Amino acid sequence: MPDTRTFLLEIGTEEIPASYLEPAVSWLAEELKKKLDAIGYPGNPYGGVKRMWTPRRLTLIVEDIPLMTLRKSYLTQGPPAKVAKDADGNWTKAAKKFAERHGVDESALSIEENEKGRYVFAKIISKEEKTYDFLADTIPSLIFKIPFPKRMRWLKYKTVTFARPISWLCCLFGDEVVKFQFPELTPSNKTFGHRFAHPEAITINYPDECIQKLKDASVIVDPAERRKQIVAELSKAAKKLGGKLVEHEELIYEVTNLVEFPRVLACDLGGFTDRGFANLPREVLQTALAKHQHAFVVEKKGKLLPHFLVVTNAPKLEPKLAKPWFERMAISRLEDADFFIKEDLKKGLEKLVDEEARVEWVKGIGTLLDKTRWLTDLGVSLGSKMDAFNKDVYERAAHLAKADLLTNLVREKEFTSLQGIAGAIYTERSGEKPEVSNAIGQQYTDSPTSNESAILAISDRLLNIAATFIVGKPPKGSSDPFALRRQAAAIMKIIVDRELPLNLSTALDQTLQLIGKGEEKRGAIYDFLTDRLRLFLTDQDFAYDWVDAVLAVAGDEPYDSYLRLSAFRELDKGEEFRLVAVGQKRVANITRNTHNTRNTRNTPLPDDSLFDQNEEKELWEKANRIRPDLDSALDARDYRKALELLLSIRPAIDKFFDEVFVMVEEEKVRTNRLHLLAKVRDEFLKVADFSRIVVEG
Repeated sequence: MPDTRTFLLEIGTEEIPASYLEPAVSWLAEELKKKLDAIGYPGNPYGGVKRMWTPRRLTLIVEDIPLMTLRKSYLTQGPPAKVAKDADGNWTKAAKKFAERHGVDESALSIEENEKGRYVFAKIISKEEKTYDFLADTIPSLIFKIPFPKRMRWLKYKTVTFARPISWLCCLFGDEVVKFQFPELTPSNKTFGHRFAHPEAITINYPDECIQKLKDASVIVDPAERRKQIVAELSKAAKKLGGKLVEHEELIYEVTNLVEFPRVLACDLGGFTDRGFANLPREVLQTALAKHQHAFVVEKKGKLLPHFLVVTNAPKLEPKLAKPWFERMAISRLEDADFFIKEDLKKGLEKLVDEEARVEWVKGIGTLLDKTRWLTDLGVSLGSKMDAFNKDVYERAAHLAKADLLTNLVREKEFTSLQGIAGAIYTERSGEKPEVSNAIGQQYTDSPTSNESAILAISDRLLNIAATFIVGKPPKGSSDPFALRRQAAAIMKIIVDRELPLNLSTALDQTLQLIGKGEEKRGAIYDFLTDRLRLFLTDQDFAYDWVDAVLAVAGDEPYDSYLRLSAFRELDKGEEFRLVAVGQKRVANITRNTHNTRNTRNTPLPDDSLFDQNEEKELWEKANRIRPDLDSALDARDYRKALELLLSIRPAIDKFFDEVFVMVEEEKVRTNRLHLLAKVRDEFLKVADFSRIVVEG
């Protein structure tokens, strides 16, 4: 076992936005891991990369890195073989120059063949290098390449940018400081504690000391440990107030990334009932405190208590000084929310619908009022195919669905997340049917509880996706500014969860027809939706080849595809499926050039008078015998039964291939046997394209 050391890198900064931290450290860790993998450690013996962060530091610790990189050999491609050797078999001038360029002699050259042809290759042996030197060369460039949503300059150098100014660099390999050139900073073994509680420098002699020494200086650098402490203190404080914490996972994640040493402060909402706060909708009160104060609420028996909890970044917290400030700010925001709600209720959503005509929805597509009309018509059309769908409820909900975007409450920055919820609150208070309010309130969720809510949510997302594609702004690479991938995934989830008989192709045609443009983008939108369906199904732990097999014949209907795959899972017998797949691959290969899988209705019937072997007759008889039951099972969407019927004729298919030679010279017999196989294949294609299932071994 080689001698090893632990590596520590800490990038000390001014406060970095909470949402930047984890992605930045994860990227840095992955890139460093790639670099370590590339320098030749067999089997990557070094320990895992520990990723840690606080608002003021990005930290990596890597254990068990060998002191020396290992020598390794690899081949690099040169000129084609035909110009590498002369007629006498000697290396040509071109080959010699290639060897010279790579620092090897002629003995390291060889002629090898790859998918492109025959080429001369040079065997390169890397030099052994000190890992210290490797780290010193590698770390600076990695630091500057860390991706951030926004970057800033803070030095005179125009090319030096980072999320926030870098204040210090602590970089150790074992007990050695890793020295490298860095603008106006020198790496050292010094770090710093909490900005207010322990601002002095701390010496780190070995990387293993880092976590504990920082903790002694009021910095919990491990986010998992900070989160655990935050949850424990919040729960304890809520219990002390006579209630329990209303959990808010997104807020817990955010505050974990806002503090270095959490301390929870319990605050009161003075005059809770007198000021009318008790009448504030729960969602509004909770959002006001969460967005503005990063505060948590406390409940008892389902009702909110007049208290809230704040996670502070103050190890030496003085409640008497801090508490009044937090309470004043919270009460101010709640008073604003109360005012907005009262003003909005005076006007009502119905009047705001008319104002939608003055609001542009998507430039070049239409106004918000246009979207409201399309939302109504599209949903009614989609819902008409469902048994349990209240057209009147849907039309009313769709008519009012977007009006809350024009309310005072939702227009306020801190309450934009209440779109939909605000509409539900206002319609409920103005006397609309509960079903209408429910549909409006659930239009942005991926877990609606009624068919009207589900169709509203799907229609909204279909319009968003289509409009964004039409104006030329589809997702590209990792960029998806309008969250279209998430919206498409939600469509698939809702359809499957609610067991809706929706056809993607038909729904897309209706969407484009309503918008009145974008037919030239139909193919791209459809491919996008089916790609999202494929990803959704694989995320349900269905094998990717099963998904391909099913979508090849049933890619338009998400719920139907899900049912087929569920039957696959129920009947997955390993060897049985493998044998069926093998047989169908043979059928597909032998009929590929003569029988179209896209138009199975036109597959000619075989002439049973031309069957001259028992295996032909047996296969045709069994295929005919199961067909009525198979079609009945498919009509009932009983895919388990359909699969069982198909599996039952697998032995006859195997026997056919064992005993019958298809490609005989006599054309009539050959063609007839191909017709037989194609008709059997067509029965399997009613469920899935089994030839797409991957067969191992």
